[in-house]
Amino acid sequence: MRLPVETRERRYGEVRVTVRGETIDVQGASDRRNEPAYAELFVHDLFLILNLSEPGSFGGAIPVGRRTLNFDPRCFVGDRLPLEQVIAWYDALAIGTRQIAGSGVEIALFELLTLSRREEDEQESIVRLSRAAEALGLTLPRLFALREGIPRAPVFHPMHDDGLDPRVEDATREWIEVADEAARAIVETLQEQIRACGLA
Repeated sequence: MRLPVETRERRYGEVRVTVRGETIDVQGASDRRNEPAYAELFVHDLFLILNLSEPGSFGGAIPVGRRTLNFDPRCFVGDRLPLEQVIAWYDALAIGTRQIAGSGVEIALFELLTLSRREEDEQESIVRLSRAAEALGLTLPRLFALREGIPRAPVFHPMHDDGLDPRVEDATREWIEVADEAARAIVETLQEQIRACGLA
């Protein structure tokens, strides 16, 4: 992984995770069985930090030990921010190893991470982006209306292929547009908070 110098190391209490070339090194874990989890957490943090700094800049298939983590930065659209400012803001959140969101910002970040780790699914995107928007205090009427309509929404074949059935494109167009607008609003709100924190 070719990474900016500022992102090559993170600490989680006594545990230090460092990237050296293509290797992620974990030191200080009291139980060696947890080392892969620290390496994965590092990559998740890195994904958020880099994509909040430069939306869409970091993703793909990332090998971590014996696993490959797939990240798609499709939800990240916005302005470019100084990397040092994003790192300072993210570190000030003090999420560390916490796996259950404890604030609205954490809910939004965890929902963006979850969507980024999965294949795109319009209904799941609407639900998760609604939760993220609400957690940040955003009012997005079209998004919330689509979420409320999910129980009555058409049921699609898992292939979802508009080449086989052109009606799929028309049926999902609004979902895609609204999800894209919501993702942009959520990332822009997070970036506004980063700018406002004044940390550098």
